[in-house]
Amino acid sequence: SPGWHGDPQDIQEARKDFTSISFPALGTGEWQTPAMLDALVEVVAKKSVNTLRLVRIVIFQTAMLTDFYNSMLKKENTDVQEEEDTDAQEAVTDLQDEAIFTRSKGNKPQKPERFVFMDKEVDPACFHICGDSQAKVDEAKQWVKDLILKEQDSSIITDDDIINLTTSDRQHISNMINTIGVRVEQESSQDKLTMEGITKDVLKVTNEIQKMLQRIRSEEELSRSAELASTVVEWQYQQQGGQYQSFDLIHNFHLEQANETKKQHVEVTIQGRMYKVTLPNGPATDNHGNSLDIRHIDKEAHDSLPQYWDTMTDNSLCQSFPIQPGTSEHDEVLGLFQATCQNTVLKIERIQNPSLWRNLQIKKQEMDSKNCHQNNEKLFHGTCPHTRSMIIMASLFAAAAYGNGTYFAVEASYSADDTSSVPDSQGQKYLCHVLTGDFTKGQRDMIAPPAKSKLTTKLYDSVTDDPTAPSMFIVFNDIQAYAAYLITFI
Repeated sequence: SPGWHGDPQDIQEARKDFTSISFPALGTGEWQTPAMLDALVEVVAKKSVNTLRLVRIVIFQTAMLTDFYNSMLKKENTDVQEEEDTDAQEAVTDLQDEAIFTRSKGNKPQKPERFVFMDKEVDPACFHICGDSQAKVDEAKQWVKDLILKEQDSSIITDDDIINLTTSDRQHISNMINTIGVRVEQESSQDKLTMEGITKDVLKVTNEIQKMLQRIRSEEELSRSAELASTVVEWQYQQQGGQYQSFDLIHNFHLEQANETKKQHVEVTIQGRMYKVTLPNGPATDNHGNSLDIRHIDKEAHDSLPQYWDTMTDNSLCQSFPIQPGTSEHDEVLGLFQATCQNTVLKIERIQNPSLWRNLQIKKQEMDSKNCHQNNEKLFHGTCPHTRSMIIMASLFAAAAYGNGTYFAVEASYSADDTSSVPDSQGQKYLCHVLTGDFTKGQRDMIAPPAKSKLTTKLYDSVTDDPTAPSMFIVFNDIQAYAAYLITFI
């Protein structure tokens, strides 16, 4: 049939062979809900042999949930007159405790399912006591009872993490019940377990459950720590020819822990293969000698913008702000420009592009870690009217004398000269933050820095016209430079 309409015979047939059964409540209405519960209670409360332990009524219509629940409450509060009705009442109460309502989004969250550990059925031990008198028999009987009670014990564990025991944990507890003979029951409050049995067995089961709960707490703590670590630091690996990929949260946390405690090596699993990471800068090497590049990104450093920046308008990707003469910021930029260039400065503007700034910080940390020294040169870059807006919003522009890269002058006088950019009635040059890193002499038509030696694939970070006394630097990666100030002069 399309649904269950409250026929006790359906459950009566199931109780003969099954321990659980589910009925879909399809096609039922509000008037049929009490009949469904009546049929369920009638069968469950019977005293005959009953293997059925769990009956589920699956409700598909959201509107029926309230009617069904209210009917259960009414059934629970019904006045009980006879012993048979008491059994039925307990059956309804148990059913209510076991009920799980699955609601759609926007309704109340699901109630965690309560699990019950069944007692192992054991044959009773019978004592036949014979004696000279009834008093002697009673004395022996009491002695046996006292001996049994002396060996019996109970233990209660109250812990919020009990509801987080996994299916495997519950199965392990059930196995202990069957092999050891201890009774374990979960209270309806969800956070309490009661163990009863022989003292040594209760102690054993209690210790095992405590270990499970300790493991759950440790896993939760690790998860919280990993989540927190991921907000401030990110470890990444790069396969040859590919892009950098982030480690999962747990590996990210273990790598950061190892790095903070100054460990030289730590083992990680990448795509199912074990690698040994050399800290802090890599590489990661497997048993076959294959290696991956490793890098460490400090998110707090990257996410923090300069404190002296002005507040930008909402949804603005980039803005320029005039720097007031007489401020320390204006004086610093003006001093760098006038050290080699005597042109009259009309104005200085600060360029604020958060995205490009963060990219520069990521690259800076990577290079500082790789080269074991810091660098952040302030160099000049010439511009002309038709390239200004593009430089502010995106990247700087290239030349070719010492390689096909972007050129920066050490002295303002070089970039201010008309030969380095198209002449204009008003000159405009950029003061840039440039990550020069490790550098060597460049050559015409270079499209990337050369390798540091024939024995390595590691490259220089930039090139120059003269490594001993540079007058210019050339970089081949846009994120190695950030146009920080636009200087307008005549």
